[in-house]
Amino acid sequence: MFTKYLCSTVFLVLTLTLGVASAKQTQVYFGTARGSEGIYSAQFESATGTLSSITLAVAVEFPGFLATHPNQQFLYATSAGFEKPNTGAVAAFRIQADGSLTFLNKQPSLGSSACHLSVDATGSALVVANYASGNVSSFQIRADGTLTAVVSNHQHSGSAQNPKRQREPHPHSAFIHPNNCYVYVPDLGIDKVMIYALDPAHATLTPCGAAEVPGGSQGPRHMKFSSDGKFAYVLNELSLSIASYSVNIGNAQLEYIDTQSVFTNGIAPEGMSCAEIRIHPSEQWLYASIRDLAGQGRDVLSTFQRAVDGSIKLIANTPAAVYIPRNFNIDPSGKWLIVGGQRSSTLAIFSIHQDTGALTLKSADIPFEGQPMCVEFLQ
Repeated sequence: MFTKYLCSTVFLVLTLTLGVASAKQTQVYFGTARGSEGIYSAQFESATGTLSSITLAVAVEFPGFLATHPNQQFLYATSAGFEKPNTGAVAAFRIQADGSLTFLNKQPSLGSSACHLSVDATGSALVVANYASGNVSSFQIRADGTLTAVVSNHQHSGSAQNPKRQREPHPHSAFIHPNNCYVYVPDLGIDKVMIYALDPAHATLTPCGAAEVPGGSQGPRHMKFSSDGKFAYVLNELSLSIASYSVNIGNAQLEYIDTQSVFTNGIAPEGMSCAEIRIHPSEQWLYASIRDLAGQGRDVLSTFQRAVDGSIKLIANTPAAVYIPRNFNIDPSGKWLIVGGQRSSTLAIFSIHQDTGALTLKSADIPFEGQPMCVEFLQ
C-alpha cells in the first residue's frame, strides 16, 4: 500500500512540475565509445544555441550511456564490458560546480555490454540493460550517490525472426514509467518490451508481463512515454519504425495502437538503422535519429507531429549533419537539439521551430575528441 501511495505521489508531483525551461546556460555531458578518454562536458547557452569549448570532465573507460540523478548532484554511466563475459558495470560520479566529475564508485552489472541505464524519480534506484548477456539488473543509490551491489537481476529468454540480430535476447534499454512504479525494457532480440514492477525504496524489480512488438524483425531499441504516462512510443531499430501503445496505468500493460515508418517517400531504407527517440518538452513533436550504416550520407532526423489522442504522424526527414547519429537530445528550453556523430566525431546543433517542430541546422562540424555516444543535459 505504501509503495502504491509513493508511486502515485511522485507521479502527481512530476506531472504538476513539468514545463519548458527558460533560456539559460546549461551543463551538458557527453558519453563516449571505446577509444575516447572519458566523459566530456560543455556549457550550452539556450538564448543563442551556442556550445562552449568541450572539455574532459573525467577520465573513465567507455562511459557509453549517461543518466543524471534527480537532485542534479550525481551522474551515472554504463561501462560496457565487451572483452570478457559479465564485465559490464555502472559507475557513479559527483557533479562539481565547475562541471567536472569526481569518481565515487563502480559496481558490476552482472552482465555484458551494459548499454543503457535510468534513474528513478526519487533517486533511490538505478536500472541497467545488458545487451550481450540478455539481462536487466538494478541497484540501490545511497544518499551519497554511490551504488550498492546489484539487488535484482533478471535474465530474458527467447528469439525472433532476424537470424543475425535476434538469435537470443538483447535488452537495449530500460525506461522507468512516469508513475515511478514500473520499468519497461525494449528487447531487440525477442521483439518484446519486458515489464517489471519497481519498488523504488529497495530498487527491486519484479516481472509483471511483456508487450509484443508486432510484425516480426522489429528490433525494439529505445522508447519514451508521454508525461501523463498514458502513451508509449517504441523505436524499432531493425524495421525503421515507431510502434505506439496506450498504457494501462492500473496494471502496466501496453496496448498496441499502430506502427509508423520513420521515412518519407524517396529514402531507401537498405543499410539504415534507427538509434534514438525523444519527445519535445511541449509534447507536440517526437524525434528519431536514423543511421546510415552504409556510409552513403543518408543519416537523418525524423520529425513526427503528436496529437492529443497520442497518435503520431511523420512530417519531415532532416539531414542529420553528422555521420552515425547514435544519440541526440533536446535542451531544457525546448529550442535546440544537439546530435552526436559517432563516426564523424562531430556534433551538430539544430533550432526547433516552436510552432511547427521543424528542425533548422544552426551549427555543423563541431569537432569532438572521440566518438560521442550520449548527450545528457542537466535540468
